[in-house]
Amino acid sequence: MQNLYANQQWITIALIFFGIIGYIAFIRWRDRKWIENRFGDQKILAMSFGVNYFGRDSESGKPRKSSGFLLLLPDRLFYRSRAVGLELTIINKNIAHVYPDNSIKGYDLHQSVVKIDFLNENDEPDSAAFKVPYPPQWIRAIENNLLEKSQKSEVGDQSLKKPGVGGKE
Repeated sequence: MQNLYANQQWITIALIFFGIIGYIAFIRWRDRKWIENRFGDQKILAMSFGVNYFGRDSESGKPRKSSGFLLLLPDRLFYRSRAVGLELTIINKNIAHVYPDNSIKGYDLHQSVVKIDFLNENDEPDSAAFKVPYPPQWIRAIENNLLEKSQKSEVGDQSLKKPGVGGKE
C-alpha cells in the first residue's frame, strides 16, 4: 500500500493546483459579495478583477502597486484594492482624458497601462494608472459611457445659459 502512494507526485501537484483555483474562486466570490452589498441595485456596466493600480500623480513617492477590482458604473469609475482597502472613485464629469500609456509620476512602468486624467477632490489636475485586462475595451467603454455623457451634459448646461436659447433671454 505504501508503494502505491510513493510515486504519486501528481496527487500533490493536483491538490496544489485545485487549491489555487479554489482560493481564486473564493476571493472573487468575496469581492462580488462586497460589490453587491455596496452597490446593490446600481447598474454595473463593466467589471474586472485582478486590476493593478499604480497610484496617482498627486501622491508623493514612487508608484505603488496594489491589486483589486475596477468597476464602471453609469456615473463613475470605482477601484478597490483587495488587501489594503484603498478605494478610488472618479466621477464622470471630472474625467478629462483616457488613453494607453506606460508611465505614472514620471516613472516608466515597463508595461502598458490605462491612464486617466481627471480633476481630483481638490479640483486639481491628476492622473491615475491601471493595468487592466483588455485595455482597448476599457478605454472605449470609459469614453463611450463616461466621457460622452459628461461632455453632453456640459454642452446642455452651456446652451441653457446662452441668451436666446429655449425662449429665455
